[in-house]
Amino acid sequence: MHRFDTLFLDRDGVINKKLDGYVCDFESFKFMPDALMAISKLSKIFKRILIVTNQQCIGKKILTPGKLSDIHNQMLSEINKHSGVITKIYYCPHLINESCNCRKPKNGMIQQALFDFPEINVENSYLIGDSDSDIEAGNSMNLSTVKVDNKYTLASWTRSLTNINC
Repeated sequence: MHRFDTLFLDRDGVINKKLDGYVCDFESFKFMPDALMAISKLSKIFKRILIVTNQQCIGKKILTPGKLSDIHNQMLSEINKHSGVITKIYYCPHLINESCNCRKPKNGMIQQALFDFPEINVENSYLIGDSDSDIEAGNSMNLSTVKVDNKYTLASWTRSLTNINC
C-alpha cells in the first residue's frame, strides 16, 4: 500500500498560502490550491506525513503556542475531512537570531522526528518546502527534497509522483 516511507512538509507556502505577515488565526489560513486533495493522495502512498515548520511568531509574542495549536487543530480537521492524515506537527518557536537547533535550515525538527519514529527509512523519504532553508535542512539529513512555489505546488508534485490528477 505505501510506496514511500515519510513525507516531511513545510507549512507556509506548501500547505497554506504564505502571507506577508503571519497566520495568526484560522481565518487567515488559506490552503494552497488542491493541497487538501494532494495530502489525501499522499496519505495513501506514504507511511506517515509530518509537518516541520518555523513559527517565530511565537518568539515574537505575536502568537501563543495555544493559538498556534488551535490553528493547527483546525487545519488538521480540514485535512481529515478530505481523507488526509498528518501524523505529527513539529514547530520551531524561536527567533531567527536565537541559537536553537530546530529552526530550519538546522535539522533539529527532523532529528526529533527520527527519534520519535526510529523506523523512518530516510532513503525512502522526502521533504517538500518552499524556501532554501527547507531544502538545506532536508539535504543535511539525506532526504530527497523538492522545492515548490506558487506555480509548482504540492499538488503539482503529487501529480508527477503519482501520475494521478489531484
